Amino acid sequence: MLLSHNFTLIESEVHPLDREQFADVFVKDLEQKPDVDCALVDHPHWVVEVNYSADAYSPTEVGQLCIEALATYRTNSSDVKSFTIMALGGVKNTPSTTPAPSLQTGEWGVDLVETTEPEVFLEEINWEALSHAKPDKDVFRIDRPVE
Repeated sequence: MLLSHNFTLIESEVHPLDREQFADVFVKDLEQKPDVDCALVDHPHWVVEVNYSADAYSPTEVGQLCIEALATYRTNSSDVKSFTIMALGGVKNTPSTTPAPSLQTGEWGVDLVETTEPEVFLEEINWEALSHAKPDKDVFRIDRPVE
């Protein structure tokens, strides 16, 4: 599973995370979980690779672990404001179009989105059409308020 990060919050209210800081949230939190391993990846879009045992976790369960890790980090930060973290996950069903290492067919990609306007973000990326183009088992959306 590969994670990306979309940060649409006001930087003066919630501090943005660089790639290393974002990856560190998951490396530190998820290393506590059995059968889960995380690492920073060198890719322009994807930031973190999460390897997990399919016998122990479903993709949606791993998405939930990831969203909780980020929410816990944000809740423990001193600059927390009210916003939503979304995990938008989907299986790649088409071949890769670039030679660079990337999400491969059959692998999960999850965009972790920090926003005060979840519905606006979803509309901007045409989430409804994107998610309905895949079988239900190949897509998930998890919302987690942070207050």
